[in-house]
Amino acid sequence: MTMGIRVVAQNYNIETGKIVEEVTIKDEKVSKAQTLKELGYLHIEQIDFLQKIQEFKISQQIQLNHLTKCPVCGLKTRKRGVFTSKFHAVLTDHKVSIQKTSCKCGWIGKATIEGIYGSTIHPELLKKQALQGSKESYKKSSISLNAESTGSRAINSHSQIFKTIKLVGESLEKIKSSEDCANKVDSTKTLIANIDGGHIKARGTNRSFEAMIATVYKPESLKYVDKHHNTLTSKTIVASAKDDKQGAIKALFKTACKTQGMDSSTNVTCLADGAANCWSIAHSIKDECKNLTFILDWFHIAMKFKNIAIPDDNKDLYGRIKWCLWHGRVDVSLIRMEQLKLSIEDVSIITKLNKLTTYIKNNKDSIINYSKRKRENLTYTSNLAEGTVNTLINERQKGRQKMLWGREGAHNVLQIRASIRSKSWDNDWRKVESKTYKIAA
Repeated sequence: MTMGIRVVAQNYNIETGKIVEEVTIKDEKVSKAQTLKELGYLHIEQIDFLQKIQEFKISQQIQLNHLTKCPVCGLKTRKRGVFTSKFHAVLTDHKVSIQKTSCKCGWIGKATIEGIYGSTIHPELLKKQALQGSKESYKKSSISLNAESTGSRAINSHSQIFKTIKLVGESLEKIKSSEDCANKVDSTKTLIANIDGGHIKARGTNRSFEAMIATVYKPESLKYVDKHHNTLTSKTIVASAKDDKQGAIKALFKTACKTQGMDSSTNVTCLADGAANCWSIAHSIKDECKNLTFILDWFHIAMKFKNIAIPDDNKDLYGRIKWCLWHGRVDVSLIRMEQLKLSIEDVSIITKLNKLTTYIKNNKDSIINYSKRKRENLTYTSNLAEGTVNTLINERQKGRQKMLWGREGAHNVLQIRASIRSKSWDNDWRKVESKTYKIAA
């Protein structure tokens, strides 16, 4: 006996069971699968199934948007023709026929998917594009998304993914800068803020520009993993690549602190590399908290010392300079530094030591007794937290990536990556979705 499979989609009356409309999706003979590839349906056939089922359901749903009574005056509406509108689902594209209606009072019904819902792109597709585009290049993102759909879709072009990143990034910045973002948060007595910068390859004549990043967390969120690693169980990360006199990063930083529980009773400790732009960001919250303490990040001090190749005969004295700084004895370290420079003949090394001396003098007020702070189990370096600059910037915008960036594009990518790294993406996305899409009348 020859067997066949018929896949049918039906629109029926739930109360009576009466079939209103029916369409055959697939009608075929069942044959033996000679190879594993022949078992079941191919990927492209599955997409074809989805395309036909989607179109049938959409055609039924869209009829419910046809208003027979005017929402303004209540009079009976009149038909004004059928219009075709585009709709892009996660894996398929569709042309939707919509009945346009109007009323004598002047009301005109929406006759496009964008007019009805605010966009022609399904929220799940927009979300996929935003996530994909924040992880890899727009070209690679386009290839990946098209591979899922088994075909080249204009809606998944690299230019469209760029537009999606812009839309989502700008929405996220507004959300994360809003005071409403930090409401209903329990206050905390102490907060830690790490502020740092990372350089991104630039388009045009400038070789690069700096993006600023701030990570805010409660001390109790820092958990021990092993002697070389710790992790943060809760944090809020914000970033900006804008050239706006730090307007965006300061607004984002303020809200990040409030999201973590900052109020007028909170003591905030800021760790940074000593750059003026980092301290400027930290100063922006001085009127929002009880006390603001600045600490020159020990990690950056250690790196400054590591990057100078001192002759073996001078390493003991060089080590004592670093030891003095570790114990907060800045004046003694500067005296030892002058002694060291007198004993070295290499001009290039002396130049580097002069720069290190200037660095220590400029940040003298922010150098503390790191040894004591460590004994008291208090944060003294950003190295204890995760490598935020690396995960936020380097993985997407530096390293082996060959693309060049504009500030706006880099900024929008950073908004998405910061949300993901803060583990607030799901909640943030719901807010983006509510601002992007409309509820049909």
